[in-house]
Amino acid sequence: MKQSLTTPLVALALAIIPFFVFLGASNTVTLNGEVVADSRFNLGGLIAAVIGLGLVFSTWRSPATSSGLRKGLAALAGVLCLVQVANAVDLVRIEPLDWVMPDRDLPALEYSGLRDVDRIHLSVKTPDAYRRSLASRKSTMVTDARLHQAYADLCHGGRYRVDLERAEALPDYFDAAELSEIERLGALRAEAVELQCSDRQSARYMGAEVDALNRDMDMFDRLEAEYLALVQ
Repeated sequence: MKQSLTTPLVALALAIIPFFVFLGASNTVTLNGEVVADSRFNLGGLIAAVIGLGLVFSTWRSPATSSGLRKGLAALAGVLCLVQVANAVDLVRIEPLDWVMPDRDLPALEYSGLRDVDRIHLSVKTPDAYRRSLASRKSTMVTDARLHQAYADLCHGGRYRVDLERAEALPDYFDAAELSEIERLGALRAEAVELQCSDRQSARYMGAEVDALNRDMDMFDRLEAEYLALVQ
């Protein structure tokens, strides 16, 4: 049985290894600090995938192919080999290391939590003043969360570093006018930002802005707690 599985297992290895070993050429064009073109061609991956497909084909053609496990491994290897072909010629970008080590190429985060003395101090502590401050801060948080999400989707395979649901959650004490204003201000800010993959923007939207947003969410929670205690 071990010998009969050798061919599909080798095909499987040929499909997987090139995801971690790059033997080819890549080209990146940067203009004013922004990446305007990024291409790569993994010749080693393409060759390995083609050889793997040949092994899969020979496995399925072999008269001895009677084992369900052998057929299943060959089918899996065939699918992965086809994916590897697309990856090798840059039709798709698949980086398994990003799944294993999601922060491996991202800026280090510094924020770890608020201090006891951290507070948002309002000059006038009325319910209306609290609501205006809360609405303004929520608008900023929603926009920052959406920009982070859009940039992570565009440049880092959707590796989000903030709790998007928490950032975009809208408290039920906001009325329709406040909710509309939050969306309006957020849309205006988002429209003014042009996202392009670059080291500079990654440092901002995957680093500094993440720290700022995580801190803003904690500050919002403290301000909200004061507001709710005031109106109860």
